Amino acid sequence: MTDLGELAAIARHGLADAVEIELPEAQHQPGLITDLQTHRLVGIAASALAEGALPLADESAQLLLAAHDTAMAQTIRVELAMLRAVELLDDAGIAHRVLKGSALAHMVARDPSEREFRDVDLLIPADSIDDAVQVFAENGAHRSRPELRPGFDRRFGKSVTLRLDGVEVDLHRVLSPGPFGALMYPSDLMVLRDTFTVAGRSLPTLDLTDHLLHACYHVALGQAAPSYSNLRDVAQLVATDFDLARLEETVGRWQGTPVLARASHLLQHHLGIEPPVGLRSFTMSTAGRRMLEPYILDGDRFPALASATLKVLPLSDRAAFALAVGIPSGTKPADRARELWGQRASWR
Repeated sequence: MTDLGELAAIARHGLADAVEIELPEAQHQPGLITDLQTHRLVGIAASALAEGALPLADESAQLLLAAHDTAMAQTIRVELAMLRAVELLDDAGIAHRVLKGSALAHMVARDPSEREFRDVDLLIPADSIDDAVQVFAENGAHRSRPELRPGFDRRFGKSVTLRLDGVEVDLHRVLSPGPFGALMYPSDLMVLRDTFTVAGRSLPTLDLTDHLLHACYHVALGQAAPSYSNLRDVAQLVATDFDLARLEETVGRWQGTPVLARASHLLQHHLGIEPPVGLRSFTMSTAGRRMLEPYILDGDRFPALASATLKVLPLSDRAAFALAVGIPSGTKPADRARELWGQRASWR
């Protein structure tokens, strides 16, 4: 396994004020290429190699360039699916915003080839989720999982995952699962609109402040150990002219101070980049740590996240949420109880 310091150094390549550390010696390192693929750093590593900042033996360099070609071919395939997805939504008159991957590749990356991505992420207003799913279904897309119960997607779901032209498309209602997702006001993200261009087409996306907010939520809540590509997204976005006052206002409304505090800590701890003063102003409380606990569990986080979500939902929503999570449509109570019991045995 590659030394994490080496991955951090590659992830920092080209960032202003990054603290440099020693890069790997020029020797064959097939494990490094595998780890770069895992952390989606192949693009930035290829740039570092071309700029003479990443000394690799010829064999490793060839492996890296081949991996970059493969990643870019997949990225182009994803962007083609994204263009089709946006066209379907436009034709249906459904508002949307392109999230993460392609938007960040074209808006904040030094060059789009440095930011590979593997799926399409779109933000859809909650009251349009069902219509959007129907539009995609009518055009050959298939859901990865059935809706837990009718109405769950638009009331409680984080996103709906579909396959369109062989590419994963995630239709997001909110930016994260669990209690912090339930506390969001996702309509805040539809107020302002920026654009980026792919293949001559202007596509709607978040503005840079909301992109930073999303990147912080993704790093802090997406998985216990964030990928270095996602950390690089935060590092690049904090270097933009984002609106700190609006960021603070949104985070306050969403009760997301612990999320920003953790994202700030991870940026400094893993990449060695000191966040700007504005981001450091978000501090962690004991209550905030407790809310974050379900997100940093190893293994299946769903039971803990579902339990924590139930506690923050309005009383009027709790019964419907508990029923959908506890006994999805088509599941007999006895079968569901046995299934949950078996899962709980493995949680201990």
